[in-house]
Amino acid sequence: MDPLLVFFILVGLIGFGLLAGAGRPRDEMRNRRRWESTFYAESHREVHTDATGVLMCRRCGATASERAGRCPSCGATL
Repeated sequence: MDPLLVFFILVGLIGFGLLAGAGRPRDEMRNRRRWESTFYAESHREVHTDATGVLMCRRCGATASERAGRCPSCGATL
């Protein structure tokens, strides 16, 4: 085979590989940023409690101890 033809085939294969794999890291970064922003919002949310330390779940309305951290009924973060 001609060396020039081999060169063009290799460049074509490398270019196709870069184009085929280029979409994956962008989606992974988008998902990671979404997870990080959700985690940040959950960890910095202000929770108002009464003197008894009992919280009401925002999702289902059940009550649980402030120290539990999760709703006993639905598992949502208190």
